Amino acid sequence: MPKVSEAHRHNRRRQILDAAIECFARHGLQRTSMEDIIRESRLSAGAIYLYFQGKDQIIERLADERHYREKQLIQQGLAQQDWTKSFGHLVRNFYVSLENPAEQKERRLGIHLWAEALCNPKVLRLIRRGLDQPRELLSQAIAEAQADGRLRKDIDSIAAARILIAMFHGLILQRAWDDRTDIECFVKAAQAMTDSYFSISSGGRG
Repeated sequence: MPKVSEAHRHNRRRQILDAAIECFARHGLQRTSMEDIIRESRLSAGAIYLYFQGKDQIIERLADERHYREKQLIQQGLAQQDWTKSFGHLVRNFYVSLENPAEQKERRLGIHLWAEALCNPKVLRLIRRGLDQPRELLSQAIAEAQADGRLRKDIDSIAAARILIAMFHGLILQRAWDDRTDIECFVKAAQAMTDSYFSISSGGRG
């Protein structure tokens, strides 16, 4: 038999994952079967099961990919020394991505996962892992900026990180319910609110 290249395996996995995203975004997790994913992918059942044992493994792989991309975005956004510029870059990278139709489908999948996590411990672990990582990255960046005087010190870094994440999650939900939500206006409002919240002049250096 001819040897299958890594590029071919990557493309097949991507084909399966993209098909799963379409199905999950359209029907939700519970109402999507492996048969739906097989049909959407236009591959045989045997081809699918060469790469994934079942729906749960596909969901975990999609979650891992999402968490990795978000980690990269946060690290890139916070790489600048100036906190205002760093946060502005971070906000824009995350929020403006919601204008992308492919991103919107993935975020719909995320909403289905949030709901499923309320009754499925396995999915809850995935969701918590996806929440813990950005919270740790953001709270650490906030604490470091506080330590060297770039941000006010009278706020809790972990609570502040949760607020930033909650703002983004809230926009994801609003965008899913109402696609008239103006992303650009939200970006400007989010930056203005957080600049005021973090500003040294509004809280002093203590």
